Amino acid sequence: MNENKDNVPVYVILHRLIHMSKYQAFKRLDDFDLKPSQAGILFVLSCNGKLSQRELAEKIGITPPSMTVALRKMENRGYIKKEPDEKDQRIIRILLTEKGEDCVEDIRAVVDKMEAVLYRNMTQEEKMLLRRLLLQMQENLLDSKEFKGMDMALIMERTRPTLKDRI
Repeated sequence: MNENKDNVPVYVILHRLIHMSKYQAFKRLDDFDLKPSQAGILFVLSCNGKLSQRELAEKIGITPPSMTVALRKMENRGYIKKEPDEKDQRIIRILLTEKGEDCVEDIRAVVDKMEAVLYRNMTQEEKMLLRRLLLQMQENLLDSKEFKGMDMALIMERTRPTLKDRI
């Protein structure tokens, strides 16, 4: 198929980029026995410290049941541990283990490699402009009537394909 690249809509380009970057992420994260969402959990914990399961699910943008499954797997692999909240024993806090902290550094290297590929042949100014434009597109969508008043967790839940969508 020979297409005129000047006529490809931006939406299609973004869709393709997402699929290609997901493929690379899955391929590179296989070494750590992690899925991209689990890598995201490690990153959020690295940046925020101890979080409750609910706080973590909101920040990542996945449903609480999906978070439960991911955390169980990650705890079994030694990446995270759970401990009671110091002030409210009913709340369980999730935190990184030493293995989890080491893995975050490895994942950062993977992200750096992926960004190096994405940004190849771009100046620093072009990288900054691209980032600004993508963030503006995100804000535009968040301000649209379809997403007005929704947080990222709800948006992710509502836009996640269902089984019937995949068939």
